[in-house]
Amino acid sequence: MNLCLRIVFVSLWLSFTSLLSAQQVGLSLPFLNNVNSGSLISMPVKVTNFDSITSAQFVIRWDPAVLQFFTTDQYNLPDLDGMDFGTLNTLDSGILRFAWTPSNLSTGVTVPDETTIFRLRLKALGPVNSGTAVTFGSAPPTDFEITQLENGNIVARTINQVTLTQGFVAIGYTVAAGEPAGDAEALSLKVAPNPFNTKTQITFDLETAGDVQVTITDAAGRTILEKTMPQLSQGQHGMEIVSPELREKGMYYLILRTKTRLCVQPLIVF
Repeated sequence: MNLCLRIVFVSLWLSFTSLLSAQQVGLSLPFLNNVNSGSLISMPVKVTNFDSITSAQFVIRWDPAVLQFFTTDQYNLPDLDGMDFGTLNTLDSGILRFAWTPSNLSTGVTVPDETTIFRLRLKALGPVNSGTAVTFGSAPPTDFEITQLENGNIVARTINQVTLTQGFVAIGYTVAAGEPAGDAEALSLKVAPNPFNTKTQITFDLETAGDVQVTITDAAGRTILEKTMPQLSQGQHGMEIVSPELREKGMYYLILRTKTRLCVQPLIVF
């Protein structure tokens, strides 16, 4: 069967970062393309500027209808083991809790850039053409916090003081950086400006007339805005998004669907 869906593209994958020093601690998750439904995938959590760290706690979230928790492994921090993860209700909620403190707090822990501190293993459950963000964040009672020795004092870093590169899993399709050259069926989805503070303009091209479904989700996959644009004609179309519709600052995902195409674009409100 020809699904007519060969490539889903992202114009640019933007990291969700604060406007702080380039030396701030960084956490990253990967972007996995063309995952087979039913397969087991690996999401290594890598760090940068992980220097003199005395503790770390956060949650990792995903859509439990698309991915299912399997296990964690590859522990590469002192005193880190499976007991540092909270997995109660993880299968149903898609929320994994992490809290780690090394035994030696006098110097903290330093590891090289791009070290995998642990690996998250998930099973792909969703059907072809589904996907989900896999993101760092908070969920009560687990607040995002990384503590670090600075001039002999322990300083707490909040989520806005850490560089975060959020992950994404695409099942049965590919998300590429940039529009595929020569693909006449591409929607040519553009969002400008992005990041934005008050409003942004979305433009896209239709090869054939038809309905267009516009969905915006937050980083945890919750639907924030949903709109159907019925029976659009062939050619270029657009719409405006204002930041109050997105409720608060942070990362979101724009999902544009036609009968034969699906495009995903990250949005950042600052």
